[in-house]
Amino acid sequence: MDIERTMQFTVDHMAALTARQEQADIRAARMDRRMAGLQTLVKTGMRMVVKLEQGQRKLDAKMAVMAEALAGLAASQKRTDQKFDRWLDSINKGGNGHRKKPN
Repeated sequence: MDIERTMQFTVDHMAALTARQEQADIRAARMDRRMAGLQTLVKTGMRMVVKLEQGQRKLDAKMAVMAEALAGLAASQKRTDQKFDRWLDSINKGGNGHRKKPN
């Protein structure tokens, strides 16, 4: 009689272990799917970061060209302002080097 109860206990225990193992397998499969999804997201994010870095490098190069052009424009504007100031001074002076009297 004790042998039958022991065997029944063993069978019940094995059935419970099998059920737990099946649940663990289901959870592991679910976790594997989640990990695969996260891996896909990380790969996609990294590709986006690489593209952004490439775009940033191009933008930096264009900004350097633009800064150089702007510096040239500022120098040209300064020369133009100086010429304009000299022209105004020449108009304000009389023909013999004296300032004109205001009317």
